[in-house]
Amino acid sequence: MKVKIYDTHVNTKNAYFHFDVVVKKATQDEVESYAKAYLKTIGVADAHIVQERCRFCHEEIANQATIDAIEKRGYDIIPMQGCPKKGNKL
Repeated sequence: MKVKIYDTHVNTKNAYFHFDVVVKKATQDEVESYAKAYLKTIGVADAHIVQERCRFCHEEIANQATIDAIEKRGYDIIPMQGCPKKGNKL
């Protein structure tokens, strides 16, 4: 499955988060809502966000775990800087 990667950066008053939102097909608004949903799962509320950026970066072929996540909820998150490992909160 070919997927689109959206490079996402979020600054809060106390932390910086860098992660990718991975989708098969979505509008920019949908991708931003997926990013906010992810942030809520790790304990970051909208009120804590100082600045955010979520931009299309590139396309690639997805691995099976990402395909499974997209089929289940419509997107996947690849946590990077400042993000807890999958399944964990801050």
